[in-house]
Amino acid sequence: MRITATVLSLAFAAGTCHAAGFDCGKASTAVEKAICASPAISALDGELGEAFRAALKNHPDKADALKTDQRHWLAERDASVAAYLGDHPGKPLAADVARYPTRIAFLRGLDAKAPKPLDTVQALLPRLPKGSDDVLADLAKAGASVAVAAEVSLDDAKAFPFEPDAAVKKALAELDASSGYRKLDGMPVSSVFSVGGTASCWTEVPFRIEGRKAIAVDAPGAWASDCMSRHGMARVRSDVIATVLSNPSPDEMNLGVSRWEGTRFGPDAQLTLRFDHALVSGGSACAPKQSPCEDFAAVAMAAAARYERSPVQGTLDRPLKGAAKVSYDALLAAARAPSGLAPKGESATFRDLPDFGGAVGEGMMTGYGDEATFFPIDFRGETLLGYIGHGHVGWRVNDDWMLSAWRLKAGTLEPVASMYVKVERGALLLSAVVPAPEAESL
Repeated sequence: MRITATVLSLAFAAGTCHAAGFDCGKASTAVEKAICASPAISALDGELGEAFRAALKNHPDKADALKTDQRHWLAERDASVAAYLGDHPGKPLAADVARYPTRIAFLRGLDAKAPKPLDTVQALLPRLPKGSDDVLADLAKAGASVAVAAEVSLDDAKAFPFEPDAAVKKALAELDASSGYRKLDGMPVSSVFSVGGTASCWTEVPFRIEGRKAIAVDAPGAWASDCMSRHGMARVRSDVIATVLSNPSPDEMNLGVSRWEGTRFGPDAQLTLRFDHALVSGGSACAPKQSPCEDFAAVAMAAAARYERSPVQGTLDRPLKGAAKVSYDALLAAARAPSGLAPKGESATFRDLPDFGGAVGEGMMTGYGDEATFFPIDFRGETLLGYIGHGHVGWRVNDDWMLSAWRLKAGTLEPVASMYVKVERGALLLSAVVPAPEAESL
């Protein structure tokens, strides 16, 4: 599923409106029209096009990886813009929609020299296995010159093996069930930490080790009020670093590091890794029970592969005629009725994926969120009401896709088939040094 050079040249042709990275005169989707309507975002889109062309020119050996990764990012952009339009109807796009500056910085970062010890990490990346979710731990397992500090649980402050100063003693007094300290033989620095809440927010007090004493030091900037990430410490060859790891999508991993400089941590630096991904079946089912459904799996997988290229309303729509159009219009009307799946003006937030008593998406998030969309899907000679979206539990959302199909029976929507499609991280495509982000808090 590579995007061709011809398609890319069209996608990044010189625009006619606010210097967008595509021809605004040919904008056809709601996303493209919204970009062209915003001078600020359109200018950023043009800047992105220039950065992409420069990356292709400067790195011809990475052309295939760049094209694949750009296709993945454009899908992320489309989803982000569509979500903003849905939440803010009639309003122009916000300046930070789709994180254009971050993407531009990544493409330009392909030419940047990595600071120590990220230069060592980048040199070791050819050893990184497919599907990695922890670059340093996986490099260590692959035999690279990396050692990751262990997290030692600490339920009782009396079990702490050092003599704490006042700041460390205060941290120990606030221990909870998720507390601990970091241990790596010969490491001159460690930390007392706790992590909790559904957002996995970290509280961390680093300390230097002098004999048996634990003396608090200032935390790296990236550790301040940090959530939805994974903290750690490691040794890369002779360098000791504090780390922050995040996996915002199957396509991206961010490794933030701060190098120990003897008595304090140095400046923050960040390495962003971009990956390919694959769609894998997480199970399918047909009514009335968990009956064989390989034919629906094939139809659903094809729909998911097409939809993920631009996951917005309308991507899977197509012109219908005759009986198929009459049937689908009736299905859609029933779904939008007050007692339907998604009443008009409302969303079908957290409606469960029909599994017909089987194990479709077992152990995963299987509640449709409000970004899910209807589309016509043909199955076993019928035009049915298809429904596709991510899985949700509460405010949390995953990257997998769920698809279902309904028919109209006696005026009521009846589920016909369902499929859960896993999005699995694949091989590393690219890595680049980017500006370290400012600390954020929830």
